[in-house]
Amino acid sequence: MYKDKIDFFLSEISKKCIADKGDNITFSLGSNYYSLFYNNDIEIEKIESLIDLASEDTYYSFASGSLAVIYFMRLLHTSNIITDEDIDAIEEDSIEFFLELISIYADKKEYDLFTGLIGLGLYFLEIQKLDTVAKIVSYIDHLKYEQNKSIFWVDHNITKEENICDLGLAHGLPSIISFLAECYHKGCEKETCKRLIQGAVHFLSELYEENKDSQYIFPSKINVVTRKKQPANRLAWCYGDLGIAIGIWKAYTVLQDEDLKTMSLSIILNSSKIRLDNAGVFYSNKNDCIDTGICHGSSGISHIFNKFYRVFKQEELKEAHDYWMAITLQQLDKGTKFPYDLKNDEWVEHTGLLEGISGVGMVLLDYQYPEKAKDWDKIYLMNIE
Repeated sequence: MYKDKIDFFLSEISKKCIADKGDNITFSLGSNYYSLFYNNDIEIEKIESLIDLASEDTYYSFASGSLAVIYFMRLLHTSNIITDEDIDAIEEDSIEFFLELISIYADKKEYDLFTGLIGLGLYFLEIQKLDTVAKIVSYIDHLKYEQNKSIFWVDHNITKEENICDLGLAHGLPSIISFLAECYHKGCEKETCKRLIQGAVHFLSELYEENKDSQYIFPSKINVVTRKKQPANRLAWCYGDLGIAIGIWKAYTVLQDEDLKTMSLSIILNSSKIRLDNAGVFYSNKNDCIDTGICHGSSGISHIFNKFYRVFKQEELKEAHDYWMAITLQQLDKGTKFPYDLKNDEWVEHTGLLEGISGVGMVLLDYQYPEKAKDWDKIYLMNIE
């Protein structure tokens, strides 16, 4: 389906990534990441430019900072684009610094995927330093809260309110479950990971039972003292039922509890019925465009349905994927822009991975040539196959 059109856009996105000037770390990361998977060919000048940007970076984000760059260098090394000597030289000083960051983030109670312990954990999993990963798991265990049989984590950095449990895959409890599942499958602190996952899915299961017949089941945040909920009411990778379905599926792969498998399928099937007019996807009448990015746009939605279709083989999930893929391709036909300033309705085109055109390209590549895009989405915890 759409084969010729997707091939055309894959090529066009490659041209945009090649033309990227490499003066912005977020955009440069996206363009190089896409080039790596699309044609396994990256100019050495672009690699050097990216390293220079990382050396000047003071924002050590796993999304768009120096940690993301170092992780990407590991992918280049795995693909034999840079040598053992290259990666050793690049990581020589950075690893010690990232080890120091672990304690800093733990003191701040910062477990976030992008700016906290989980991002660091994924990097150290990638380089197989399981002793360091075990330390991160220990910190996450220490930061937990327990309530009867439930385990959850309270946000101390993004939300200004007290007692808030974040339920987004981008910043909250589903990302913790997903990370712990990765650790479990790597043989790292298996009993601790299993115990924490068991308690976390108990917390989610109670929320599911409270609201399972609604169009949108889970809130984006919940006050664990007052039980006041902030509704999500959107389809997106970052927040809402799609990300929670991923977290519950990851828990199933560890616990092998068939009830979790059934719950994950029920959530994703429920979401598959939602259409654009009620999906909470950002759009602009002025610019005549819809957000197509991975984070909170149509390509990310289509990708998640495609991933679950590969797992469950349910026709409803294929139909949902096709629906959101068609919307994505319609937007690409018009020339895709992405929300830059929603308040002032400003949209721009850029090569970012999470929120830009290179990420859309990765979704298209995964659909059209999954063998080329294998495991590309593990950085966003969507590797559920």
